[in-house]
Amino acid sequence: MQKDVLFRGCTRPAMILGVPYIPFLVGAGLPLLLAMYFSLYMLLLIPFSIFIMRFMTKKDEMIFRLIGLNLAFRFFPKNQLQNGGAWVFGPSKYSRHAKKVRGYEV
Repeated sequence: MQKDVLFRGCTRPAMILGVPYIPFLVGAGLPLLLAMYFSLYMLLLIPFSIFIMRFMTKKDEMIFRLIGLNLAFRFFPKNQLQNGGAWVFGPSKYSRHAKKVRGYEV
């Protein structure tokens, strides 16, 4: 008997042609912008980029979220100096020293 059931349909991202919609818009929008400025031959990149992204999402539909998290954790470590060079990620923002609050002196 399964105690906690996770329904995968609730965790899937919205998709267009089998690609999550934000990577789809980036993959189709970037060649459109390049085609406006340089050459209309750049429009030939759209089906190629959609095909590659669709191939990636066949294996895992959350692949672009994982790539985004990897890039965010790799390039934006905020508190590295406070923790001796270690990368620390957490939901709470801790300061190094406790702050004094007026009216609560003991």
